[in-house]
Amino acid sequence: MSVLNQGPGPFPHLAEAARKYRSIADDLDRIARGRHPGVGELRDAPRLWEWRVIAFPVPHLVGIVLGHPLLRDGQIRTSELLSYDPESGYARTHSRFYRLESPSPDGS
Repeated sequence: MSVLNQGPGPFPHLAEAARKYRSIADDLDRIARGRHPGVGELRDAPRLWEWRVIAFPVPHLVGIVLGHPLLRDGQIRTSELLSYDPESGYARTHSRFYRLESPSPDGS
């Protein structure tokens, strides 16, 4: 993210960016310590079916989403994939957590 800030400020849009990055850092810190998100934390997370990892241009997931707060149910491409654990059933992207349901049937 690049934003030109001119003048002495304040720059309220940067406060929102700071909150977003702080949330990402907190989530990744917890996962790094072995504390995966639990059922309560994932309760409202969108569910992703027939998902697979795509590595280009940055790692992300594609699949069929249900319950996304901003997107209609159906085929999506997520924001950048930061961490995921299929056995624990979650992925953390730049935007949010996802509950990983069944992966792509073709195994890709």
